[in-house]
Amino acid sequence: MLLPRVLMLVCVVLLGAAVAASAAPAAGTSESSPSPSAAVIVHRVPFGLSIEYPLLERALGPGPCPDEALVSALQELGSPPLRVGGDTQDLAGPTTAYHYPIAPSFFTTLGCLARESGSQVTVGLNLGDGTLNDARTMVAEAQANIPASQLSFSLGNEPDLYTVSHPLWSEPGFVVPAFRGPSWTVSAYARQWTRWRAMLGPIRVEGPDLATGRWAAQVGRMLRADPPYQMNAHLYPTVASGPDASATAQRLLSRFSDLEQINQLGWLLGAARAARRPAVISESNSASRGGKPGLSDSPVASVWAVRFVLDALLHGYQQVYFHSAGVSYDPFVFNPDGSLTARPLASALSFLHRWVPVGSRLRAVAGARDLFAVTVEGAAGSSMILTSFAPAAISVPVTIGTHVGALSLDTLTSTSALALPTVLPLAARRVRVWVPPDTVVAVRTS
Repeated sequence: MLLPRVLMLVCVVLLGAAVAASAAPAAGTSESSPSPSAAVIVHRVPFGLSIEYPLLERALGPGPCPDEALVSALQELGSPPLRVGGDTQDLAGPTTAYHYPIAPSFFTTLGCLARESGSQVTVGLNLGDGTLNDARTMVAEAQANIPASQLSFSLGNEPDLYTVSHPLWSEPGFVVPAFRGPSWTVSAYARQWTRWRAMLGPIRVEGPDLATGRWAAQVGRMLRADPPYQMNAHLYPTVASGPDASATAQRLLSRFSDLEQINQLGWLLGAARAARRPAVISESNSASRGGKPGLSDSPVASVWAVRFVLDALLHGYQQVYFHSAGVSYDPFVFNPDGSLTARPLASALSFLHRWVPVGSRLRAVAGARDLFAVTVEGAAGSSMILTSFAPAAISVPVTIGTHVGALSLDTLTSTSALALPTVLPLAARRVRVWVPPDTVVAVRTS
């Protein structure tokens, strides 16, 4: 198959061994990379959606139940979890005194969406300028509408940045205020977190949703001592604007952005493992500060996303939530008529849903440093997902099981917004797959 600027060639020839046995780990492989011998089980849908309050309110629509298009989109992705939060979380509350007043009808429609889609829902509570009583009201309204088995809460969004004001990327001209003064410390945060958890009663709480590692050591100890239901943090690989802007296609497709930067959250994973709680990257996307048009809404973002989720799973994270705020990096555009328009990032989520099913077992394959290969073993069969950081196409030997009648390939490229499926006649049980740069290729092996 010849694609613009990308050549995907599968040669069916007899080979001596499968990829897992044909290459030794490269000498330069990062010591923090997942061990090729370690397998992880996919316990949940490997990704989620983090959606800001006003955007989700628009997507839900005015009725008691959302448009069928939204329900269908979630079901087609395997009913991924929804996090209602982000910057607007700390601007929202149950009265008109808040920048984003949340009416009881919002929770009525959200509850219908949860029941019809089967998605888990995390309701973000305002720790920034909200009151404990208003948080209790939000909890009560959510509990009255969303099934308890599908409901959890988070306390505040990026509280380690509460001393900093910044533009609200989804609302030009509005500046999110600094919710705390310069004296705001990790100790003060821990006291408020502990107090609110106690006063809100026996609800499932997630957190701490930190944006940086400045408080990692102290918060890590807090989480170990009093572990929440789930441990979360945020991680963006690049920055869209400002003096530290780094959002470029080259940066996003680099090995650092996909496979090494995740080590910055080692403190969260360590705390979660010590407390035997799930660890989740609860907010991420191609570039912080609202994404970069022309990059975040391009196929480059889809290639990055698949690599990033696979690496997160292999490290031990349960899920990666992709943020939506009505800006360039959203996977979907929610149209006024209730329909959805898929962006390239949505293709990555569909790809992950097809090739990384819940219950499957993932294993990183030993090989050259430029090759990132993962085997996926599930009840319906096995497959291999291949991607390369090399500047030119590389050849990867793959063994195909005797029960496979045809060679099935699924390809995401940095030049096409859609996954490109291919079915080829199978003339031998060992084949070579040529993996071009900046692509992700899935191959059914048994």
